[in-house]
Amino acid sequence: MLAVYGHAVTWKHLILTAVALLLLMCGVALAAGWWAWQNLAARVVLQEQDVQIRLPMELAVEAEVSRKIQVQVDQTVPLRVPIQHDLDIALKQAVPMTVSIDTVVPIRMTVPVKQVIEVDQVIDLDTQVQTKVMGIAMTLPIQGKVPVKASVPIDLNIPIQHDLPVALLRTAQVTMQAPLRTHIDTVIETQVPIRQALAVPLMAPVSAKLTFPQPTVQAGLDLMDLTIPFRSVTLGVREASAP
Repeated sequence: MLAVYGHAVTWKHLILTAVALLLLMCGVALAAGWWAWQNLAARVVLQEQDVQIRLPMELAVEAEVSRKIQVQVDQTVPLRVPIQHDLDIALKQAVPMTVSIDTVVPIRMTVPVKQVIEVDQVIDLDTQVQTKVMGIAMTLPIQGKVPVKASVPIDLNIPIQHDLPVALLRTAQVTMQAPLRTHIDTVIETQVPIRQALAVPLMAPVSAKLTFPQPTVQAGLDLMDLTIPFRSVTLGVREASAP
């Protein structure tokens, strides 16, 4: 039995104290290990060396193409074009048209008449003639047939005032002085043959698949300084290095 500062210390007390100290040291060691596991990292320096990289059979990628792609197009493209537009159509040449005229034409004119009329006819007379017989004024009735044959000159200006109705239906050549203004609202459907090489710019990423004919390729690593968290490090048996 031991005595410390006047107190008796038994082996039981010593064992309990040792166990407590051991548990405290284990707790401190676990806490330090947990903190190191969460915050510390292993630093690995890799020297220059050759490696073999294993590639998958196919790899789906999205690529952005900055250059235009040359595409050979040989096909007929259906085209549907809506047109809504105001047009001015200038007609430079005469257009044959059927013209219908139904109107009244006023005629106001003076017609000069200058000619000689030949008269050869018998005129019936039934009139009274004032005459003097032996100085006495008398009215004598005259009845009979008088043959008249003469050339009568006529020189007159005859005024004509008349409204003449005109109704016509005929073909005429019409020249348009002003352009024709029309509105087009239609849809034109057509087919356009395209047979040429086109340079097509790609505005969006392109989905593609990469295939690798060789499963592994040789590559070289430069000097690398890696920092690896402890939680990503596993322990294992060291393999014997090849000569």
